[in-house]
Amino acid sequence: MAASIGLSLLFLSAGWATLPTRNPPPTWVYRLPDPGSVAAADAIPVFIMRADRSTLRAGQANVKADGRIDVTLYDPSDPRLIDGSEGLLFNADLRVLWLMASEEERAQLQRGLEKLGRGLREAVDAVLRSPEFNEDYRSALTEIGRETIEAAWRDPRTRAAYEELLRSAEPVLREAVGRDLKAIVLKRAEPLLWEMVSANVGSLFSVFHAHQWDLTPVEQAMDAIQRDVRERALIEKTAQRILDSWQAKDFLRTFAGNVVDAVARDTRLKDVLARLLTDQRLGPYLSAASQPAGELARMTPQVLFGVHPQSDLNALAAYTFRGFVTGRPGPLIILMNAQRREEILALDRQSPRPLLHGTAQ
Repeated sequence: MAASIGLSLLFLSAGWATLPTRNPPPTWVYRLPDPGSVAAADAIPVFIMRADRSTLRAGQANVKADGRIDVTLYDPSDPRLIDGSEGLLFNADLRVLWLMASEEERAQLQRGLEKLGRGLREAVDAVLRSPEFNEDYRSALTEIGRETIEAAWRDPRTRAAYEELLRSAEPVLREAVGRDLKAIVLKRAEPLLWEMVSANVGSLFSVFHAHQWDLTPVEQAMDAIQRDVRERALIEKTAQRILDSWQAKDFLRTFAGNVVDAVARDTRLKDVLARLLTDQRLGPYLSAASQPAGELARMTPQVLFGVHPQSDLNALAAYTFRGFVTGRPGPLIILMNAQRREEILALDRQSPRPLLHGTAQ
């Protein structure tokens, strides 16, 4: 009886030791280089990258308000953690799946996208040249486009942004005329004076006969001024200064937004597009895009989600896919070695956030 009780207690203590505690101490501690850039969060998943660039769930982390990140690993003695000392913080989206793919896989996917782009251009060109499109759709789409652009231009917000652009352009034009154009004109003015005198010296002393002035030097001077303006790219530089202003960017954003709003309000466009997309007569013209689209559809799950025959779904891909389905994609941490981290940061310096090593408090 004593032996049975002792054996039962031994099994119970062993099982209890394997259960996670409510507030376990962190295995590792990291810090954000810019505290406050990420909101405090609990139970962020932590993954470890394996040699084949697939990932396994290795633990969870808590982000504190001061930028400290406590990482609690499921198995701190896992030998794969030897190559997982460096941490990167990501958002669970397609970008992280793209960065986790190998260079060969990314190149393969890029080739597929480029092939699909060429096929789509060929298909669209074939549709636009087709007699079915020109007879049944072109005039309607052209009329809708013209009316939506006019409606967007008449919008008070567009007019206000345009007036602000004109007011901001006036000082730039005045400066260009007063400085650059003035220098060009003055450079040609002095030779013009003597060339006019030389060309019309006979007319100056002809008292008894009326003669027209020879304006050839003026025409030559104007040609020279226009040539100097072109050579100095005065118009292009002035236009570029205007387009670089915040007023120009605001006008373009406002106008484009109003065009989109006008298109969305036009019910005719929805009807035309519905007929266009369901018109079976246009199907043969899309053959140039069907094959690359099918190849890309088969390739993308393999590259991004790690779906291969006789293999499990990549843990990171599964978590990202769940975020898409639930509409709550959150942050995650991936542990890797220093070489892999530098390779990923060389591809993208904005999306992943490198974590600094910290000390437990």
